[in-house]
Amino acid sequence: MRLNVLVREVMKKTVKAVDMNDSIDKAATMMKDNRIGSVVVIGEKNVKGILTTRDIVYKHVALGHGKNASDIMTKDLITIAPDKTIEDAARLMVKKGIEKLLVFDNGKMVGIITSTDILTIEPALFEILLERMKIGGGSNREDQVEFEQCDRCKKYSDEIEEVNGAYLCKECISRG
Repeated sequence: MRLNVLVREVMKKTVKAVDMNDSIDKAATMMKDNRIGSVVVIGEKNVKGILTTRDIVYKHVALGHGKNASDIMTKDLITIAPDKTIEDAARLMVKKGIEKLLVFDNGKMVGIITSTDILTIEPALFEILLERMKIGGGSNREDQVEFEQCDRCKKYSDEIEEVNGAYLCKECISRG
């Protein structure tokens, strides 16, 4: 197990973003087209929040709130520094009940790291995360995301589907 891997080694440096005044539909289309679960919301050249699929479903679809990205984005950002370990990131995600962390270095956003990124690098960390959630280290969310392992590529994902008796991630399904 390589828990000393740094966030900077795993994070995605390219982060998709929308303007605060962009429509929720535009943000959702960007997420779908790029097969991602969130976009950063920018206003006045600064990061103002993050808009996740959860925000769209729970705030916009279920409650009918908002028209623009800024209306339903998560404003209280939970961030991590690039020199922290992926174990630090995983602990923070479990503690806060989230799946994505924006990575900031000296006040500037330099990337994003997700629970899927961590589990892809260190599948053994999956068991640690599960145990911590079971013993109260996680949030009380009713809708905890479950990760399963793809039968083909062996990566963990929260989007595993059964195809002809095999459990596959979206990437393996699209490859055929």
